[in-house]
Amino acid sequence: MNLGLGLRRSLLWSLSASGLPALVARAHGGPGGILSFHRIYAPADDEFGSLALSVSPTNFRHVIETLIQRRYRFLSMSALVDHLLQPRQMSEKFVSLTFDDGFLDTYTNAFAICREFAVPMTVYLVSSFIRNDFPVWSVGLERIVAANAHIELDWPGEKMTLSSRTRRQKRQAYQAVASRFVLARPEEVATACAALGRRYKVNFQTVGRRHVLSHAMIREMQQSGLVEFGAHTVHHCYLSRLDDRMARAEIAQSKLDCEAIVGAEVRHFAYPYGDRAAFGPREIAICRELGFHSAVTTESDTIRPSDRARLLSLPRLSYSGEFQDTPLLDLLLSGTLPAIRRTLAGRSAPSPLKPALSSVQERPAKVSERG
Repeated sequence: MNLGLGLRRSLLWSLSASGLPALVARAHGGPGGILSFHRIYAPADDEFGSLALSVSPTNFRHVIETLIQRRYRFLSMSALVDHLLQPRQMSEKFVSLTFDDGFLDTYTNAFAICREFAVPMTVYLVSSFIRNDFPVWSVGLERIVAANAHIELDWPGEKMTLSSRTRRQKRQAYQAVASRFVLARPEEVATACAALGRRYKVNFQTVGRRHVLSHAMIREMQQSGLVEFGAHTVHHCYLSRLDDRMARAEIAQSKLDCEAIVGAEVRHFAYPYGDRAAFGPREIAICRELGFHSAVTTESDTIRPSDRARLLSLPRLSYSGEFQDTPLLDLLLSGTLPAIRRTLAGRSAPSPLKPALSSVQERPAKVSERG
């Protein structure tokens, strides 16, 4: 564990022990929240894009058991929208479990545990991943970086040559390439992955197929009555960097694709990356025109009755794998971490706590295709 991560983990324990969450909850907690997960999975050390975004099945089970013990009501996104639109006061505690992208372990681990406890879940699918006609680039890139002492990539405007001998260099090489893929257009990513695949003998499509949900798994989850599916674009693009036509196509086609895959109407959407730079009024307007009932972001906050006025830009609480064995759940649902983040964001002078707390929940343009 690096020093910075250790300090951030210590900070979370200190915040929890201070009694601050109980105080903050009264003013900022709200009656519930939308928890955001990516992978329920125990990654290997060389799965660089999965480490921060993976929560172990054991820890995920603990989260579910804790919420049950505390008498939280579990809501699908459709049920959450209905709950928000009710005129009565929202007094009961509730939580929605959401999972982005459509990875295999959403079925093998997340669904298995949720089914055991009869807990509903909402899964946002990247339709090209499920169709297997676009590279799930993080898993292919992980394999290439792990197996090679240096990485070469011809990127528009630059030729990248990256050392990847040591673990630290491998992590840095992965980040360097991933940071470009995050902001790129789909055709740029596809071209780069094809070139990397030829150079390093890795078939991105074959590797990706082993890591995402199959149509049969999706049908089984749908038929269980516990799983609701939403759309997460076609190619997991950074929408704000696309022109109007491409942005609309990414959202509209993903809705059509997911409805064909699931065999039911898709009413909910998740913005890829989901930060304030990744989407805006244009994307919200597109979601409204397409008839989505809700759309979720990575803005960190709990859910309050007033959120009924912004159903197409709802906040979520990102459950980070790097902090899964800390008091993270309490600090999220109490509103403590979101409140501290808002306070720090409002300060003009930089704070030494700001980067530490920011990294607990949001990684700007998360350096994987997930978000």
